Amino acid sequence: MKKLSLYVFLVLMWCNASVAEELYCKVEKAFRCDAESCKEFKSQIFINLDTDRKIYQRGDSKGVDTHDMNFYQSGIYRLAEIDEGSFLKIDPENSFVEVVHLGLVTVNNFGKCKSKNE
Repeated sequence: MKKLSLYVFLVLMWCNASVAEELYCKVEKAFRCDAESCKEFKSQIFINLDTDRKIYQRGDSKGVDTHDMNFYQSGIYRLAEIDEGSFLKIDPENSFVEVVHLGLVTVNNFGKCKSKNE
């Protein structure tokens, strides 16, 4: 029984360790949408996620904004949310969509994330 308990403990520790990571997400397509239409534009932002410290960073050539985030699993997706009204959803292939609310306008960013640990 002690061996089984030790095995279960080690598996749980390994699972928790594999969830914590740092991700770098690069926007490949961006759309600005209002009640009338959505228009594609060139975005220069990048997103850093630290799932262990629960930090969400959005950056561009002007600097980096850092936010606390909630990070959780929902089915096959991983979600990062910040209080300022933005969220990012990542699929199993590390493709993502980020939705940023700016008043009654949304910016929808699409791209790919990769682990900084690789």
